[in-house]
Amino acid sequence: MKSQKLILAVLIILVIISAFFYFSNQNSTIKKELKDFAVEDTASIDKIFMVDKFNQKVLLERGDNYTWTVNSKYKARKDAIDMLLKTIKLVKVKMPVARAARENIIKRLASQSIKVEIYSKGKLIRRYYVGDATQDHSGTYMLLENSASPFITHIDGFTGYLTTRYFISERLWKVNSVFYYPKFKNISKVSLQYPQTPEKSFTAEQLGYNKFALKDYHGNNIKNFDTLKVKQYMSLFKKVNYEAPVVNMRKTRRDSINAMPYEQIFTVEDINGIKNTIKTKLVPNIDTTLDDKGNIIVNKYDLDRMYCFMHNDSEIVTVQYYVFDPLIKDIKEFIKKD
Repeated sequence: MKSQKLILAVLIILVIISAFFYFSNQNSTIKKELKDFAVEDTASIDKIFMVDKFNQKVLLERGDNYTWTVNSKYKARKDAIDMLLKTIKLVKVKMPVARAARENIIKRLASQSIKVEIYSKGKLIRRYYVGDATQDHSGTYMLLENSASPFITHIDGFTGYLTTRYFISERLWKVNSVFYYPKFKNISKVSLQYPQTPEKSFTAEQLGYNKFALKDYHGNNIKNFDTLKVKQYMSLFKKVNYEAPVVNMRKTRRDSINAMPYEQIFTVEDINGIKNTIKTKLVPNIDTTLDDKGNIIVNKYDLDRMYCFMHNDSEIVTVQYYVFDPLIKDIKEFIKKD
């Protein structure tokens, strides 16, 4: 009985050893440069370009102070960039695709993969194709440029597939902020103009540590103003998010919106003289609102949100009054009362 158990144990060990050498040999026959997806030094990466088979593409570029931009137009989400760089650093080959499935996987990669190009100091250092998930969703099919051998890749300690981290949508990559100035000291000026009531307009300036100026719509300096209120107001622009982008607006509705006057024009200028201007308009109300008794409340305009025109009016988003109300001030609110 004992000898049978011993023989069984030896057989199991031999099977494990054989499997180990089989997979080791499978990997060793493929050159390292044809299966090496990871980039260890992600701090040196300065550009990532991705494009899918429908020619949808996104360009991510590193700027000053490790900030990233999307398609040379927008600031990129830090959390998304960090996740992509982490993936690029930690991605590993789990195993080669089995010979029997190789041709089929290559065809799938050819028809529905995402091409990824990674640059360091302007030089292309990686180009590979990211496919879909394995059947059990524990790995991701990938293929390096100039390799005929696709692999199943993964990240140690992570259960799932990696394709979703290589997304193409510009809208998902960019920061969903109207204003984004994480460091208050980088804000130089904040201007608020009211085209229909200019006497309410003003410009607040940061002149140095706890030094501020306030000007009216003629550009005249206001002497008797509350410095703390101006400072608090300017600090509100560190991060202001929009609600949602406006897409697929009917031409008749767009023409109607274009004919409406602007309500406010906000301009924030940073210490480098770069200006960010957005303009707001009312949203015509198309919904029926009821009061507590079920009676219809007639509101010409939406009570919850406004339109916001960004990037020289090329993009329209909606912003909530809940977020923007603290920004909509009259110059009188900063002037000290005698």
